Amino acid sequence: MSNTRDSSTAGRAYAGRTLDERRRRRRAQFVDAGIAVFGREGYRAATVKALCREAGLTERYFYESFGSSEALFAEVYKTLVGRLQDDVVAAIDAAPREPEAAARAGLRVFFETMQVEPGTARILLIEIFGISGEIDRLYRATTHNFTRMLQELVSTIFPLQHGRDTDTGIIYTGLVGSTIHIAMYWTLNDYHDPLEVVVESSLALYVAVARQFAGETP
Repeated sequence: MSNTRDSSTAGRAYAGRTLDERRRRRRAQFVDAGIAVFGREGYRAATVKALCREAGLTERYFYESFGSSEALFAEVYKTLVGRLQDDVVAAIDAAPREPEAAARAGLRVFFETMQVEPGTARILLIEIFGISGEIDRLYRATTHNFTRMLQELVSTIFPLQHGRDTDTGIIYTGLVGSTIHIAMYWTLNDYHDPLEVVVESSLALYVAVARQFAGETP
């Protein structure tokens, strides 16, 4: 009996939307609010009231969508990483089929996002740390997946061969890690260096490694 009522209620339209549609819309509003508030004020300074005010919804709806601010932060983080990943892949796919041009296009989108969207940079590079063990696990898993995706892209742009005493997986991980840490340093220093300098400096690391493995002098 209860399942029948729940099903009919979920399918009932109000203002042209079903209950499930309205819930999804409210959840999306809170994710957008989280991106704005966490990016502007930081996770620890953000309150449920501030998140609700940004979303234009009540606390009742907040707890309908998320059990806590931490749960919302986790969803915000996954959303931003997904968007960044899609943008980087699209930029590389649209770039000329020349290694440096393709790598430059991906790096430009990555760093440009960090500069144009400082709130995104703050969430992805700074606020993610030290919230809880659960968020730490999310960070490690998400970073691992993002790094693996970038490794696959980088390996098609700059294919490396296993050396006698080297492992390409470790090298690719180091290259991706260097990009993330350059972005973190750049963000913390208020984007002091021009975007072009940051992109080209990061690209230089990839090119140097590729030449080293090709037997050329970097």
